[in-house]
Amino acid sequence: MKNFFPLFPLVLSLLLFIPACSKKSKKELWIYTSMYKDMIEMMKEDVQREFPDVTLQWFASGSEKVAAKINAELEAKNLQADILMTSDPFFYIELKNKGLLTPYESPNSKNVPPALKDSEHYFATQRVPVVVMAYNRNDLKPHELPKTFKELTEEKWKGKVVMGSPLESGTTFTAVAALNAKYGWDFFKKLRANHVVAAGGNSTVREKLESKEFSVGIILLENILQAQSQASPLEPIYPEDGVIMVPSPVAIFKRTKDLELAKRMIDFLFSERGQRWMIKANMYSANPMLPPPDNAKPFGFILKHSFPWNSEFTQNTFKEHQTLKDTFSKIMYE
Repeated sequence: MKNFFPLFPLVLSLLLFIPACSKKSKKELWIYTSMYKDMIEMMKEDVQREFPDVTLQWFASGSEKVAAKINAELEAKNLQADILMTSDPFFYIELKNKGLLTPYESPNSKNVPPALKDSEHYFATQRVPVVVMAYNRNDLKPHELPKTFKELTEEKWKGKVVMGSPLESGTTFTAVAALNAKYGWDFFKKLRANHVVAAGGNSTVREKLESKEFSVGIILLENILQAQSQASPLEPIYPEDGVIMVPSPVAIFKRTKDLELAKRMIDFLFSERGQRWMIKANMYSANPMLPPPDNAKPFGFILKHSFPWNSEFTQNTFKEHQTLKDTFSKIMYE
């Protein structure tokens, strides 16, 4: 017995070391996303069940903030993201051009329209938010509503329109790019003359409409549908001059330490199970075979009545990315 006690600290340290090792050996996957945190919480348990051997780490913020974090980590040579899924499709072109992504075509993405996928498979649209207009039914009647985005420049809407800022919201940036491509900068000069307020993101627009501070807003359909599920008086307007799709891709960073694991995650996100979580989160699946969110028009309607989405538009917007932001800021804020 007298020889046992000197060995006891060594035995105890070994017992403590074993679980520490097993915990440390568990795989880890970092997902950077612009999805709302409550949406991530909603699907997190199911995703974790699909990947029981993996510690899933989520960084969730607006697309602009996600991009800023990635650029800061790249500057510090310490990028930790394995997978990116945000609503700024033009950022993916930049990352691809810098050689930071690795190509992968999931077999589960076969139904995604070609225009919504990178031709070299570096990224593919995984969900489709849609920018429309909204109003508060306690403030306006159906016969009083604007029918197009262009109508928002008319005198009757002076001081009554709110939108997000493309400096803070990736979806608003896409909307600005699409509206500029269709109507030019004169459209925004008229919005400024009409005292349109551009601030914050879609949540800000929702708040200002619900409080009746403004009568009409340019906003994501998913924010309206979520508001309606919470007994909000907001209603959508599908503009006759086109809704604005914001194809939101998913991609794998080349720096990932476990490519097969990252591919498994992409396959899950494009599976019917993964896509139905996007629908439950009030967004359209990129797979036209699947149903739309509750109380939303079919995806076929969106594809038919949307602003053009093609390689010419995406490449032009990518090249003019900073110019678009600078010109918008000069017109709307100075």
